[in-house]
Amino acid sequence: MTPAPFDYWTTQKNAAEAVRAIDPDTPVIIESNEADRPQTYPYLSPLAMDNVIYEVHMYMPTGFTHQGFEAPEPYRSYPGSIYGTVWDKEKIRETLQPVRDFQLRHNAKIYVGEFSAIAWAPGAEKYINDCIDIFEEYGWDWTYHAFREWSGWSVEHEGTNPSDLKPAKEDTPRKKVLLKYFSRNR
Repeated sequence: MTPAPFDYWTTQKNAAEAVRAIDPDTPVIIESNEADRPQTYPYLSPLAMDNVIYEVHMYMPTGFTHQGFEAPEPYRSYPGSIYGTVWDKEKIRETLQPVRDFQLRHNAKIYVGEFSAIAWAPGAEKYINDCIDIFEEYGWDWTYHAFREWSGWSVEHEGTNPSDLKPAKEDTPRKKVLLKYFSRNR
């Protein structure tokens, strides 16, 4: 693999500084590297400027959130053992701890720009609920991935694999979780 011809962090820093040179108020969103994973936060450096939002994506464990996406495989349930590790709400909390530490250490605003679980993942609604519950506890903003993009992520579709996805006749368990949390914003 050839190294990228640019430094991702420096590119974002330079862009943020260019924005700040003409606009001191508009929020700037910064992402870490490695697909914006929580594990990158121990070595993420905060920018020396105000009104910065730090974005993270939560797809851990991908053996659950993306199961059957690339190849057929036995489905894994949440909560449960996934690739030999027990995944439950406390494991999600542990996975997000580097982001929480960064938030507390730097008084940083955190935004979960993407999180999800594939439509057919057994226990997807429990996973989504546990993630949002932690995000809300920590005061993080969040966006579910993805609304009306691909049926596999859609909370308006159901199915047991990529080839049998269809629009749901009623609210799916995943959609009910999102609606529960959305209703708190009235």
